[in-house]
Order: sequence, then C-alpha cells, then structure tokens
Amino acid sequence: MLSLSSFDQVFGDIHQLERFARWQAKKRRQLLDLLGIPSQSIPLELENRGLLVYDDITIEKWVYTSEHGSRVPAILYRPNNSVAPMPSVVLTFGHGGSKSQPAYNYAGQLYAKMGIACLAADPIGEEERHIQGKMGTRAHDPHSVHQTAWNASRPIMGKLVWDTMRGVDFMLGREDIDPHRIGVVGNSLGGAKAGWMAVLDTRLHFALISGWAFAEATLKWGKFCTRLPNEKMSQILDWEQYLSLAAPHCNILIMNGDADVIIDRHGHGHTWREMQAVVDQVSKVYMAFDNPNGIRCWLEPDGGHRPYFVHPAALEWLVELLSPDSWTIDQVRQLSTLNFGQWGDTNGIAFEQLYGTTLHQRGATVSDMQIRYLGREKLAVLTKQEIGRSRYTLQGWLNKLTTTL
Repeated sequence: MLSLSSFDQVFGDIHQLERFARWQAKKRRQLLDLLGIPSQSIPLELENRGLLVYDDITIEKWVYTSEHGSRVPAILYRPNNSVAPMPSVVLTFGHGGSKSQPAYNYAGQLYAKMGIACLAADPIGEEERHIQGKMGTRAHDPHSVHQTAWNASRPIMGKLVWDTMRGVDFMLGREDIDPHRIGVVGNSLGGAKAGWMAVLDTRLHFALISGWAFAEATLKWGKFCTRLPNEKMSQILDWEQYLSLAAPHCNILIMNGDADVIIDRHGHGHTWREMQAVVDQVSKVYMAFDNPNGIRCWLEPDGGHRPYFVHPAALEWLVELLSPDSWTIDQVRQLSTLNFGQWGDTNGIAFEQLYGTTLHQRGATVSDMQIRYLGREKLAVLTKQEIGRSRYTLQGWLNKLTTTL
C-alpha cells in the first residue's frame, strides 16, 4: 500500500510523482473492474429531439446510447449567447432524482445563466427511464434489482457511473465545450457518483460533491448501490488513497451541512471531522502537484441534507475555477439569495416528505437569478409512446444482462 505521508517530502521529486502516477493507474483499473465498467464504448448514435428557448438560455433535447440496448434521454442547458468554448458540468442525481427534479432543474438554469453548459440525463430507473415514466421511484433500490446486476458483474453504481461517463463523451464531442473545463456536480447518491467519477475519469477538471461523505459512515450503512461498492473498495484502498486518485486532474469541493443526519446519522459531527482529516492528508498530494487548494471541505452550520451545489459558496468556487463568461466572485456575491422552500411554494412544487423540511431542502439558501420551475412536460424528450420501451428502462437493461450471461 502506498502511504500518502510520503508526500510531505516529495515536492519537486519527479521520480516519486511518476511512481505515484503508475500506482494510480493500477488502482483505477481495479476500481473500474470492481464497478463492472465496460472496457470499450460504442457510438453515441445521437438523436436531436428539438430545443426550447427560455429568456437567455436554450434547452436542447437529446437521446444517445450508453451501451447496447440502453439509450439515454437528456437535456442540455446552455446560454444563448455564450462565447465558445464553454465550461460545462454533467449532473449526477441523488436517490429519486432526475432531470425534472426541482433542485437539478434550478441548477441547470442557474449554471447556464452564468455561462456554464449543463447536461441533465435521466438516471436509469427514473422519469423517462422508468417503465411507467414515474419520478422519485428509486427503482434500482430493491434487493432483487441489486442482486441481478451484481451477479452479472455490473453493479448499479457502475451503471450509474458508466452512464455519467457517456454524458462526458457527449459533451466532449461538441465544438462549443471546453475540454479543459468540464466536471461533475451531484448531491447525496449523486455526490457518491461524482466521487467515483472524480477518481476514475481523468478527463474531468472538477467535481462538486454535495450531501456525501468519504468516511466510515458510508461504509457501514446506506443502500446497496453505495454501501456495497464502498465496502469492496475499502478492501483495496482507504479513503485517503481513494481520493488521491483524483489528483492532480480533478479539483474537488465537498459541501455538507453539519446537521445532516442523513449522512452523519448520530449527529455528533464525527463523520465531518473524520472526512476533514482525510481531506487534509489528500491535500498533500495536490500540494505536491502545485495545487494547494485542489481539494476542500465546506460545512454549513446547522444545515441538513440540502442542494448545496446551488448555494452562493458553490457558485463562488465554480467562478474561481472556471471563469465563465467573465463572471467574477464579486458578481456572485452581489447576487441576492432566496429560500429554496419559498421558491418551491411559489412554483407550486410538492417536496418529498423525507427532504421537504426546514432542516433539509426547504431550508436551503440558493443564489437568485429569477429561475422558474420548468415541469417535466416542458422537459420531456421521449414521446408518450416511447415510455416503457426496453431500450430506455432499468428492466430492459437487466434483461439484457441476464440474456448475455
């Protein structure tokens, strides 16, 4: 096992850094195999399904191929008049999340207004990739689904990560996207996915990870899709080594609320202290690559499980890193803020019972750029007749796995 403490003394030692890069490549390969990530990709077979224009942003509708028998409906938010090539993000969704889920709907528009293109693709089992077109289903959670995928050496987390990688493929195939300013943004399960992406996909420049922890808590409890891959990973690496795989290519900001009992279940703050210690060690690796601020933690006092990726602090970090459309940190700080619960009420949104509390989503502070909620009818990519077809659904993908064993 490689010890990160060695980075205390290796500044400028190119031979040590080269050895570290070889170690990283070996460990990434092990993790890719653990998740069952396909070794080769196939053509995306892009299909344009039209576009919408709202105020100063354009929303493109697309369908593309993830793998044989698995197609993805997605929308791309972009500014109408941005100077190409643009920085971009690929969203990674939490449990029950999809492209029409309010927080991600808000983020896509907000980022586009700031000159950052944003891809939102339905995760398998949700919205237009659900067999009945339903939202918030968590269709991949049942043990039978997990077991079928796991037995086929294609864990659910691996499928979610692979589909995200294909979203990156889509973005990098566009002439208006800057390949040096692309990253992932996600919350909760989406934060876990963003973490895997940061350490596995060296094309990424940044990862904004919200509502998630790299600590013992996410090894001990959680749903099959997150906990079991983490348990397997911990037999190969510790958390410090895991996150060090993101250096130096991927800048990381990890955002949480210190009262988030969804992640820090006992509410004593141990999870956050443990993760900060991990990040402090991993920062030595970034420092060895002359990027002392390459990984950071941010905590909101008294904050719960919230969409921190639309918090003003998240926008400041993105602007500092990406310089989109000449935005400055001072301009971000001059934006007014609003309460996400009040915004939801104004837009007629019914929050989920679990998260629709003042502690969690209803208590979130978000930057205000006059965002309006665009419901799923406006963001629909597929026709009603296509909903439920096997090429789009979780069941279709699972059937494909079992018939090819």
